[in-house]
Amino acid sequence: MKTNLLRLVYFTIIVLLATSCDKDAPVVSATGISLAQTSVLLNTGEQDTLKATISPADATNPSVTWVSSDTSIARVDANGVITGIAPGVATITATSVVGGYTASCVTNVLRWTRYTTANGLPMNQISCIAIDSVDAVWVGGSSVSKFDGLSWTAYLYNVGVGAIAVDKQNNKWFGTYGFGVYKFDNTDWTTYDTSNSGIMDNTINPKAIAVDLKGQVWFGTSSRETWRGTGVSSFDGAHWNRYNSTDGLVYNNVLNIAVDASGNKWFAAGQGGLSMFDDTKWTSYTAKSTNIDLVEQVNSIAFDAQGNKWFGTTLGLLKFDGTNWTIYTISNSGLICNSISAVAIDKQGNKWMGTMYGGVTKFDGTNWTNYTYDNFYMVRGIAIDARGNKWFATDNGVFKLED
Repeated sequence: MKTNLLRLVYFTIIVLLATSCDKDAPVVSATGISLAQTSVLLNTGEQDTLKATISPADATNPSVTWVSSDTSIARVDANGVITGIAPGVATITATSVVGGYTASCVTNVLRWTRYTTANGLPMNQISCIAIDSVDAVWVGGSSVSKFDGLSWTAYLYNVGVGAIAVDKQNNKWFGTYGFGVYKFDNTDWTTYDTSNSGIMDNTINPKAIAVDLKGQVWFGTSSRETWRGTGVSSFDGAHWNRYNSTDGLVYNNVLNIAVDASGNKWFAAGQGGLSMFDDTKWTSYTAKSTNIDLVEQVNSIAFDAQGNKWFGTTLGLLKFDGTNWTIYTISNSGLICNSISAVAIDKQGNKWMGTMYGGVTKFDGTNWTNYTYDNFYMVRGIAIDARGNKWFATDNGVFKLED
């Protein structure tokens, strides 16, 4: 009996001591919170998990709560698991239960749509893309196809279309491989070739059509017999003009044409470099005159609202502000690939670079963001519709990105 009583007394003392120690243990309050990621790219329907860290590491209560700024775009559960709901941007915020400290992650939810022969596109290998004034999407490949938002319609079978431009009257201009130029006014088709017009040659180089501020259409041409560039031709609706290296064009093989806000025409002339024509004078930029080798590798041109010229090349991205040249490559930027095949600039001033092997890179002037998707490579062209959606012509169909 005495033994049992002693055991009970001993046990009671142990419990009291333990309880006393717990009451005397110091409480370590939270002093801050951080997230392992401050930005996330997420496709609709996909999930990612955010990890919150409370400071200090031995905080007594490390619990956090999670909230989304817009649950119609992205939702988050009690464990920090984000789910992409719809295209857009939502901010996910973690808050410490003790102290109310917060940390946030900007979540950009994307929706990709891919069009191939499996869902209506007449061909998968797409060379060029443009959007007209009513937001219809036009693509070129072995034929021309139009997407009205619901279905695809094919035209010009087996002519090989590598360049498309849309003028202010919503006429579509299509450059072909050996069949001249086709104009479509949404009712009738008109063909221009060497037999009935002043165009230099019947083959239009890929991406080598542009409409200037006066409504003239410019074409970079090649010969199918010599497989060499033959210069550029312009058409104002009544008269044709021709230009080549004897007139001031730096090189006859014009791979891309673009018109800046002042009406100057810019020509990416392959291994010759760049030429600019103001309707009176030609100005050319070569590796020798600029000490920039990349000017002789340009294949795509775009202009931003500040007047900067952006050139996609096979060796990286070039920016020209009229005086200074800046080179961006994977070694000094966030570019996903040096081989840039298309450049476009959206209304927010973001630069979009399509690449041959790595998808697409966006540059907002400070941050670089890379976008990849299944079978998304060999980007030949970029177009942006009135709603800000990005459309990409690739060797694996047409991709639409809603962000």
